[in-house]
Amino acid sequence: MASKIKNTTLFLDELVEVFFHKSIYYIPSEIIPENAKDAVRLQIKLNYFDQYYFADNELGFSAFNNNDAKDLNSNLIGKRAFLEQNTFKLIKKKKKLEFLAIIEKYYEYLMLFIDFTEWLITNIKKYNGENVDLSIIGAFQVQHQFFIKHLKDICNYFGELLNLEKDFNFTVGLFVFEYLPDILSRYSKMIENRDEVVVQNEINKKELKQKKSEDTNQEIIKKQSKKLVAKKVKEKPQLDLDEIESMILINVFNVDKAIINTYHT
Repeated sequence: MASKIKNTTLFLDELVEVFFHKSIYYIPSEIIPENAKDAVRLQIKLNYFDQYYFADNELGFSAFNNNDAKDLNSNLIGKRAFLEQNTFKLIKKKKKLEFLAIIEKYYEYLMLFIDFTEWLITNIKKYNGENVDLSIIGAFQVQHQFFIKHLKDICNYFGELLNLEKDFNFTVGLFVFEYLPDILSRYSKMIENRDEVVVQNEINKKELKQKKSEDTNQEIIKKQSKKLVAKKVKEKPQLDLDEIESMILINVFNVDKAIINTYHT
């Protein structure tokens, strides 16, 4: 039972991680109460607030500004495909007994990110000034539409299992105190796992390289051994001239062996 719950949690974590991947966001410091900032700072950099960020689950996250606006849409390419992969993974799990718990939680997080990405669009000038590049605004809109399209797919495939009329009422306070710590915890855990995988891959590469080197050395030794054996086989036997002479005298001329031995000594 415990193993099944663990597997369900891991599967859900894997799906939710896609929401972070290739995403853009900003967190205004003024919406975070002072008593919550310290908790947030334990998991993120001190300069995390009041900046645009691009997150990539494999490369980490980096700040950007108006000068980077033209590259944003290209950075977001692939987001929709990852969300579609989530849909296919969920379809494969649909007949599992634990699927209802998975799809309900997934739907909750999807609605959260839809609400959050819409909030980012609505408040972008309020918290970032009036001179926001239009390409940045457009990128946030594109991101939001990816989640909207994904919601349509989820409703089409799993709508009969969900309460589509449910109002989650994601207030700023609820987001800051309940969802943001969970999101940051998930993201930190994901980055740690990614770094562990990178380190393990490096170890595996070194071990593989060492094994190849050892195999190569063994192969060289085997080839050299085969050459020595072949050389010995090909070499003519070294015959003693005295022995040949003695054999001829004894067998051909019937000379007594004792006389021959006396002659050679």
